[in-house]
This record gives sequence, structure tokens and C-alpha cells, in this order.
Amino acid sequence: MQEVIRAGDLPANLSNPLLDFAIAGLEAQLKAWQTYQVEGTRFVARRMRANLEHLRALGHCCDVQSAGNCQRAWLHDLQKDYAEEWGRIAATSFALGLGELSGLGCLLGRHPTKEAAEPRPEAPSTRQASPRVQAAA
Repeated sequence: MQEVIRAGDLPANLSNPLLDFAIAGLEAQLKAWQTYQVEGTRFVARRMRANLEHLRALGHCCDVQSAGNCQRAWLHDLQKDYAEEWGRIAATSFALGLGELSGLGCLLGRHPTKEAAEPRPEAPSTRQASPRVQAAA
């Protein structure tokens, strides 16, 4: 006769490394999306403020020469802002990648704090054979 397993009889946590890996990956993805969204929102807000100031300045230009200078200054600031933003995105990507890759190491059985503290075994060539092995030889 087969045993019937009730829900209360099951262990509270089942070990599933694949599920743990998927959860850690999704957490990393969520963190990255949130970080990029915050950075993107800040950039858009800065650009909108700069565009508003540009339109205010452009509205006060009286001749073509001053309007051209105002447009060139706006374009120069635009190029500078986009270059800085690409740098921030690259730095954010690098920081996220480094932080998340080091965090995923524990799922693969690597514990950075324990590895540094544990002594490493000697290489086989430097180990001395036990007395039994020497006697057998």
C-alpha cells in the first residue's frame, strides 16, 4: 500500500540549486533594471531642465547671431551631457556586473570569505609519502 504524504509532512525547504540560481539571477536583473531606471530618470530630468533653460535663453535672443551662438552652446552642452551619461552607464554596468558576479559565486559552492581563510592543500609533488607507502616501495 502506498503512503500518503500530507502537506505538513513535507520538509519546509527543499534544496533546489537550479531554482536558487534562477532566483539569484532574477534578483540581479531586478537590481540592474532599478539602477538603470533611476539613472535614466535623472538624466532625462537634467536634460529637460537644460532644454527649458535653452528655450528661455533663445526667447531673449534679438538677432540671428546671438540665436546661433545660443544654439551652438546648447548643442555643445547636449554632446557633453550624453558623453557623461554613457560614462555613467558604463560605470554602473561595470559595478553591477562585478557585484552580482561575486554574489553568484556562493551558488556555485564558492565562499569568498571562507576561501581566503582556509589553508590550501599542498601540491602532490611537495608532499612527503607516508611511512607505509615508503615501506611498500
